[in-house]
This record gives sequence, C-alpha cells and structure tokens, in this order.
Amino acid sequence: MITNDEIDAIYNMISRNIKYYRLHNKSKYADGFGRISQEKLAELCNLSQSLIANIESKKVRQTFSITVVATISKVLNIPFEDFFSDKTLN
Repeated sequence: MITNDEIDAIYNMISRNIKYYRLHNKSKYADGFGRISQEKLAELCNLSQSLIANIESKKVRQTFSITVVATISKVLNIPFEDFFSDKTLN
C-alpha cells in the first residue's frame, strides 16, 4: 500500500514540475522569456488561477486530478509523463 508520505511526494513532484514547465516553456502561449503566467495557464486550461496557484504552492496541500495534469500537459506542450519525473528539481 502507498503511504501518505509517498502520496505527498508525488503531488509535490508534479507541482514542482508544473511550475517549472510553466516558467520554462516553448509553447505558442509563452511570452518572449518562455514563461506563461498562472492566469494565462488557468484561462487556457479552463481552470481557476487560484487552483494553479495552490497546485504550485509549497504551503497549500492541493489535490488535483489526472485530468488536470493532462490538460496542463497539453497546453504547455510537455509530455504527460514528464510531470512524474524528478529531473526538474528546483
């Protein structure tokens, strides 16, 4: 069985990766610096800006569905599985 600590680690990894890829992005939605604001990402994903902020926050334990991750993945033009990798540790 998966422990609460393991679940927290998975959510934290996905959260870090969402923020990383939002701030280091080459999609058509990125600004000249390769960034997409939380507001813009929320709008493109049909989500609230507060949900994006909570997902990225280290202070809030925000749960989210696989559908949310898949939607963000599509908008950011990042392979879905990349959100489940520790390679962007920051």
